[in-house]
Amino acid sequence: MKFRVQQVGIVGIAIAASFLTVSCTSDKVSQCASIIRVVNQTVIDTKTTTESGTKGDVPTIEKLVGIFDKAAKDLSSVNVTDEKLKTYKGQFLSMYQGATEINKQLVTSIKERKSTQVHAELRKSRNIFSPERDLATGLTQYCKAPEK
Repeated sequence: MKFRVQQVGIVGIAIAASFLTVSCTSDKVSQCASIIRVVNQTVIDTKTTTESGTKGDVPTIEKLVGIFDKAAKDLSSVNVTDEKLKTYKGQFLSMYQGATEINKQLVTSIKERKSTQVHAELRKSRNIFSPERDLATGLTQYCKAPEK
């Protein structure tokens, strides 16, 4: 889990840095900014929570559930008209919704002391974030590209 959080932090920083190089005048850029703002806040909140909690404890995982649920709701409220950005938004949204559900199930499995299920949920948790780096890189590159 710790390794994954460090990756999330790196991805968020990369997105933020690349956004600074883009002009802030177009719809595409404002839509990029809205998505990036949610992603970066999620990275910050995730990192803060995991660094302040005990790895794998129920209260920390429950906080993560709240963070991913909020990220999904915040991202859902972002108005995107650009077709490519709709795809990125949908992929991030799917990742956050999946992470919310997986972590809820993980908490239940820990509380019920079902070790086999805990291991399965941890695998799912790692897998849900596996496309994150490529997704963030693609979003960053698309947002940096000049409009046609």
